[in-house]
Amino acid sequence: MKKKIIIGMVVTLLLAMAGTVVYVLTNLDSIVKAAIEKFGSEATKTTVRVSSVKIKLSRGEGAIFGLTVANPSGFSSPYVITLDNISVRIEVKSIASNPVVIDNILVSGAEVFYEMKEDGTTNVDVLRKNLAASASSKEEHQHKSRKGKEIKLRVRKLVFEKGKVHVHVAKVMEQPFSIELPRLELADIGQHTGAAPSDIARTVATALAEETAKVVAKTQGARLIRKGAEDLLNKYLHK
Repeated sequence: MKKKIIIGMVVTLLLAMAGTVVYVLTNLDSIVKAAIEKFGSEATKTTVRVSSVKIKLSRGEGAIFGLTVANPSGFSSPYVITLDNISVRIEVKSIASNPVVIDNILVSGAEVFYEMKEDGTTNVDVLRKNLAASASSKEEHQHKSRKGKEIKLRVRKLVFEKGKVHVHVAKVMEQPFSIELPRLELADIGQHTGAAPSDIARTVATALAEETAKVVAKTQGARLIRKGAEDLLNKYLHK
């Protein structure tokens, strides 16, 4: 009798495990979508949304479409970052391990909407402060609670290419302008032991924000110098 009970418990456990695996595999796209929105929003302290996710686990391939990061409060554009097309290569054999290894992430056609208010505050700076603040609060929470084993990720390479920055600076330049975002490559995010998904999101968003700030400052400075030279030349010619 006891043997039958034990066998029944084992069978029940195996069926439950199988049901969990089937659920995860058949709902993987929605699970990944929800995870990106959750951890992305936690990292940026704004709303992160994804249109759709397509994962082909047997091939180690994935694609993410229509990822948007809402502008911080007080800015006019609806978004600070939009990423229309993200392709992912996953190391299939690592899926059952921790960390899960992502070989490559390619982000093509990223758009950043850089906005400066009259007081000099920029949405990119606010985003960077939010990212830093979320990192501090996460560290405090980890010190207080160590429950459960968190899934970690390791990203071997992440590339942004063919991106653009749309710049709007209040009262400094009358017309908004767009510039190309230089190719940005990050390597070994999370390193050998991996990092939490929110930390990965924070690292990527911070790098993109910093690169945006640099290219805008460089271009804006050049444009102001050119405008000053033109004004000086026009003043000289009309004497």
